[in-house]
Amino acid sequence: MTSGLFNHLIDKEMLRRLFTPAFLQHRYDSYQPGQLVKIALSNPPDFQPGKDWTYTNTGFVLAAMIAEKAAKKTYADLVTQRIIRPLGLSATYVPGAGETRIRGPHATHYSKLSLTPEPQAKLHDVTEMNPSAGWAAGDIVSSTADLDRFFTALLEGKLLPQAQQRAMFATTVVPEGRWTPGSSYGLGMSSVKLSCGTTVWGMGGALPGSWSYAYGTRDATRMLVQNVNGDWNNPIASFTDVLEAEFCTP
Repeated sequence: MTSGLFNHLIDKEMLRRLFTPAFLQHRYDSYQPGQLVKIALSNPPDFQPGKDWTYTNTGFVLAAMIAEKAAKKTYADLVTQRIIRPLGLSATYVPGAGETRIRGPHATHYSKLSLTPEPQAKLHDVTEMNPSAGWAAGDIVSSTADLDRFFTALLEGKLLPQAQQRAMFATTVVPEGRWTPGSSYGLGMSSVKLSCGTTVWGMGGALPGSWSYAYGTRDATRMLVQNVNGDWNNPIASFTDVLEAEFCTP
């Protein structure tokens, strides 16, 4: 997040396709990782590398492209072999190319398809979609139970060698107004300092119609996973209220 690389998902055309009524015509569009990087590079960088901080989904895309080249395996295979199978994540998978429906029982996802929705704006069922616009930054299906198991293992140090574990937790304080209030960010791992002084660790993410949030104590003895199946009225404030109730109440 200190690269200065423009976030491809906030490209003007991508915003139109994902978060306006144009989604209904573009919901099945398929994107390749290299295409997502080109979209990012078609925009000026946010700043010179290392000079500031801003959230960019494109960083995850590049990291996965590097992993694919180094391992000579697909991103989906790497996730399956290194995370899903070892942890026994029964509801988690990386969708195949062109896959637009969620397998098995799932929530219905709703959106008002507007970045600034009116209170009475029409709700749209956006459950069916091709999530490849997110790729390694969000093209994955899971459940709250699997997210709990994954983040518990990650915080406990069961997934990464010690050096990588330490690097993941070497965080930078996020500048005010750039991301979640009171947060710091490392290598894909973030922390949020609550009003009582407790710091929780984890990550959140969203696609049209769905927001997920998973945070727990540094020693992973307590974990809280939340999901809402609507994407209007940014729910981070509500998520934080629940974290406060769980981790700050005696």
